[in-house]
Amino acid sequence: MDNDSLKETKSVLPEKVLKTIREYIKSSLDEFHIPGAAVAVVKDENIIFLEGFGKRDIEHELPVTPDTLFAIGSSTKAFTTMSIGILVDDGKLDWDKPVATYISEFKLNDKYASENATLRDLATHRVGLPRHDLVWYKAPLSREEIVLRLSHLDFAKPFRTTFQYQNMMYLTLGYVVEKISTQSWETFVRTRILDPLGMKRTNFSVNESQHDHDFSKPYKVVNQTVKETPFANIDSIGPAGSINSSVREMAQWVRLHLSKGNFQSSQLISENNIRQMHSPHILIGPSQDGRILFPSYGLGWFTEVYRGHHVVQHGGNIDGFTAQVTMVPKETMGIVILSNQEHSVFPTAAAYTILDTFLDLPKIDWNTLLKDKIGKLITSQREGKGQVDENRVLDTKPSHEQSAYVGEFEHPAYGVISITSEGDHLYIDYHALSKQLALEHYHYDVFSFAFNEVTFSEGDFTQHFKVQFHSDLRGKISHLTVQFELMLEPIEFVRKTAAKFLNQELLEKYVGGYDLAGVIVTVALREQATLTVTVPGQPTYELVPINNTEFSIKELSGFEIQFVLDEHEACSEARFKQPNGTFGLKRR
Repeated sequence: MDNDSLKETKSVLPEKVLKTIREYIKSSLDEFHIPGAAVAVVKDENIIFLEGFGKRDIEHELPVTPDTLFAIGSSTKAFTTMSIGILVDDGKLDWDKPVATYISEFKLNDKYASENATLRDLATHRVGLPRHDLVWYKAPLSREEIVLRLSHLDFAKPFRTTFQYQNMMYLTLGYVVEKISTQSWETFVRTRILDPLGMKRTNFSVNESQHDHDFSKPYKVVNQTVKETPFANIDSIGPAGSINSSVREMAQWVRLHLSKGNFQSSQLISENNIRQMHSPHILIGPSQDGRILFPSYGLGWFTEVYRGHHVVQHGGNIDGFTAQVTMVPKETMGIVILSNQEHSVFPTAAAYTILDTFLDLPKIDWNTLLKDKIGKLITSQREGKGQVDENRVLDTKPSHEQSAYVGEFEHPAYGVISITSEGDHLYIDYHALSKQLALEHYHYDVFSFAFNEVTFSEGDFTQHFKVQFHSDLRGKISHLTVQFELMLEPIEFVRKTAAKFLNQELLEKYVGGYDLAGVIVTVALREQATLTVTVPGQPTYELVPINNTEFSIKELSGFEIQFVLDEHEACSEARFKQPNGTFGLKRR
């Protein structure tokens, strides 16, 4: 990285003010139990504050420096919208053309939205989808696979009516970048943004960060104690949040925005697209108080009016890290704060505190304000759990033997939940879980599990989810539901067919014709592992195995076929079970 790309200058502020900022940061790290943080302040395109505080590695007593790599989480999103903006400048994309214009595989669970959602809609979180984060979080899926699953996700709000933060829409934007540029999203961001800015050590995966000579480990606070937590690899959702960087290099990113797309006499992106990125596109909600007005979202940035100043900002949070990038374009001022504690309010509190200092505004105790806000959230969650438990029916039992609940249950977007049994307990396994978790009987056929500890320096609370098992007309456990998306009804996972029932040799026993009062019903084998049944004059239906001899008829609720085997394991009869009775068909 050349010296020009790291343009720094002596601060325009008195040393007394700088000392006050340093002391505030140091005391805040203690107050919030944060191991380490790094801070950069840019003014008039110059870096006037650039320092590391605390530890990047507690065990080895390694200090944070201005070059320490931290995960920036969702602060990544603006790199993706800038990539789209660059391609718009190149004449290859249009913010207001439907996404389906560029990627035909883009389909949503709403026909109108599928056909009309534009790149701008995706970038401003107004498509209608709630977060649905457990579709992708720690899931072993490619970006294409995630895009293909979007059509199976329910909307929580009508198209273009409401701001709903949505990470998979940003993955989709990155996927568009890949399709149009014929490069990976990472390569495009590297060649068109990072390299011109001299951001050589900034990378796209925590796996890569851990090979660097100066990186931070991730931490969280549990019961007021700082604990190291595993890195979360989110490469597949990369365009929404996988970048890792240092405050020294992020300062160059801020300089690019404050100079309206120009960096060292090179216009990397048009001033028009920078202006659009920073402009409000959709109102998030009513103002909470007189300090922050008109909270809105632009293109990869939150926007607001803070005490009379237009502020553009975006935070980032991922396992073990919290980041904040804040800019006041009119004042050509920007702040980057990176920390190694998850769910920390410190970066936000520090950004506003430093803004107040540089803008010469009356002091506000942001630390206390945000701590109180989180404290109320924790209290509300705990009180809410108590109210839910009031509905618990005591002294009930499950309707089936424990083994009946065991199996794999699948949703076309969320993937597979596995229920296993050990001793007198059931366990749930899902890709987003850090480990297999015990299911505790709640009441009837409802079980609960503690999904994940959400930790703040002000306290901890655990997310509890309930799993309800459902029986079909035969009394067999056929599916389960769990409310992974709080804005929607519980998500339904249907029992998967066991692989042993899809054996070609077994299925071939049932292939042939069956006599139904002179009409021949044909059972055939398709693609070696799927049986079908055809009644003359009716469509061909797929058979879904229930066990080795019983099959449900797909798309016909309550219809089943049972094949009867003789003492030689040969099929002699098929029994058609319908809502109006059971019919025996002799094999011809």
